[in-house]
Amino acid sequence: MAKVTFCQEMYFPLQSTQALSAFLKRDGHEVDLAIGSKEEISQYLKETQPDLIGFSVLTAYRNHMLETTQAIKEAGITAPIIAGGYDITFMPQILEHSDLDMICVGDGGNPLTELVDALDKGSDFRELTIENLHIKKADGTIQKNAMRYWSNDLDEAPFDDRDLYRDKDDFFKTIPFTQVLAGRGCPYPCTYCFNHGYKAIHVKNGMKPKEYTNFRSVNHVIAELKILSEKYDAKDFFFNDSTLTWNKKWILEFCEKYKASGLKQTFCINAVIPELKEEVCAALADTGKCRLIRFGLETGNEKFRIKTLRKNITNEQMVEGVERMDRHGLRYSMQMMLGLPGETMDFAWDTINMARKITRKKSAHGINIFKPFPGLEINNIGLELGEYQASDVSSPGSVPPPTWRQESLVDDGAGPAASVMLPADEAYQVSRASMHKTGNVQDEATQKNQQAALAGETVFGRTKMVFFDNYRRDRLGLKILHLSRYSHLLIRFPQLRPIVEKIIEMPDNWFSRLTWKLTEGWLNIRVHAGAPLSYFVQYLLFHRAKKLR
Repeated sequence: MAKVTFCQEMYFPLQSTQALSAFLKRDGHEVDLAIGSKEEISQYLKETQPDLIGFSVLTAYRNHMLETTQAIKEAGITAPIIAGGYDITFMPQILEHSDLDMICVGDGGNPLTELVDALDKGSDFRELTIENLHIKKADGTIQKNAMRYWSNDLDEAPFDDRDLYRDKDDFFKTIPFTQVLAGRGCPYPCTYCFNHGYKAIHVKNGMKPKEYTNFRSVNHVIAELKILSEKYDAKDFFFNDSTLTWNKKWILEFCEKYKASGLKQTFCINAVIPELKEEVCAALADTGKCRLIRFGLETGNEKFRIKTLRKNITNEQMVEGVERMDRHGLRYSMQMMLGLPGETMDFAWDTINMARKITRKKSAHGINIFKPFPGLEINNIGLELGEYQASDVSSPGSVPPPTWRQESLVDDGAGPAASVMLPADEAYQVSRASMHKTGNVQDEATQKNQQAALAGETVFGRTKMVFFDNYRRDRLGLKILHLSRYSHLLIRFPQLRPIVEKIIEMPDNWFSRLTWKLTEGWLNIRVHAGAPLSYFVQYLLFHRAKKLR
């Protein structure tokens, strides 16, 4: 039996880590967690001496992983270190330029189990040829093993290991919702979503396109929900699937069996508006337990949504879908983005106005400041327009294509890029001096930053940046970013527009960021996560020192 320790910075139960732990425990291995700063993790690993150290990497915490792996090596800890996740899959060059020993691209359950089985038998990890693993040899060269993809029968996988977090710290027992994945993938080609690029990687390596998106059987999902109810006293099921309603037959069966199961927990789901037909809305409402439906408005400008985001849904369909949910008494939250590449100020106001149009008394909204995460097709538009700096979106594939959908942008007579104001002005530099390491800097600093970007250690890998920035480097992008700070208020209180229009002419500032943090944070925790007031009380009394996601 080998011991694996997963490391992370924040107190949040990662579904990927729970899934990997379940695979390892099924094979009889021991799994542990180390949570905290690089110093705290290094000390814990020194004391516990695992056989393998793992990181499931979210982009916002990439820098923490890189700094921690360096600290682990400097502490003389000899256990090999492996990292995986979407972020790693999209930028595998990180292995060559970091202290990592291995990375896993794509699915990690079976590859990781095979690796730990081999380590348990005394094998040298550098000599292994396990699919999905890229391994750094003793001489620094990289061995890229072939890639596999997940099984079509998702019922074969074990249920996520919930005990890993709950046994680690009592805080994890206070979280008001329980994350669940009913399937994998997404059938839509949206340019702003990782699924499009992630699917392309798998198809290139032999997966049939139709195999990318599938569900577990309804019975398998219901069985897991019953365990979560009976063993863990779950209060609310938070389905993280990109859309739970794309397969009409599946969702109707799920609603029927959920109601018959006797489960008393509420649940919330993601959906796409055209999927929410009358029959589906009726079935969700009939369960009596559908707490919230989250759907993507994305942008209020219909042409921009269809042409650039490749989300083929009209504003009329949005209105009709909302009316259907209203008729059935279903609460919903519209998800939207501001600060997209190529987005104009008119487009941004279109989003706020459209959200207001379909906002009802019981509805909510989730506003995301768009970030050009590695692997997104839409990043190329920002690069083509000069709105992004390449080192900020460093990733294989982040190269402007020879052509792009220019017809999706407003043409003011001088070409679609004419409304983009370059270069960035002094106000931009002042407002972001403390946030960016890149921009108008000296040659030596620029070179150092580019080297860091190659290793994946960029401003993009910090939680503060992911929460506050849209990474556009043009004046218009900064102005839209400033507008986003007040977007929640503007949807509910349109009379504030004249005041906000004056505010956003000034540089972004601490007050605007605080306004954003309070309004977005409150809606995310109180509405989307369904957190009761008792959760906030428990956190403030017993857990406020813990770093949350």
